[in-house]
Amino acid sequence: MIRATLPRTVVTTVAAFTFGASLLAPVAAAVAAGGGSGPLAGTWTSVDADGSHQTLDVTGSGHSVYAMVYVDDAASACGGDPARLSGPGFVDGEDVVMVAPLVCLPGGNVFRGRLAVGFHHDSGTDTLIDDFDIVWSRAG
Repeated sequence: MIRATLPRTVVTTVAAFTFGASLLAPVAAAVAAGGGSGPLAGTWTSVDADGSHQTLDVTGSGHSVYAMVYVDDAASACGGDPARLSGPGFVDGEDVVMVAPLVCLPGGNVFRGRLAVGFHHDSGTDTLIDDFDIVWSRAG
């Protein structure tokens, strides 16, 4: 469930990355287009607390940024309709923060400016844990 409200850590992150996101969006596309795959590259899936299914496609080398597409099949922020976020994910050690507009589907209505969703990679279990404590596993 992509929520309309975000945890305090994410709001702080939005302030830090909003300016950079607009400048680095072309960089994320270039990273996705070439140069190998980083440790988070691939497709990740999760089931949200509301039972909706989510996918996260991560491409690129991950040296400083990934290209990311996050899809929720029933987002509460979109009244239960599907939603998509597509944008760069900025890397900081084992963490990546995706900054992107939330688009409600079908129709492509943008919910609001840019949102940020943080993910922590647990290398021991090879899972991602997002800002909402949802655990993501590699699709397989």
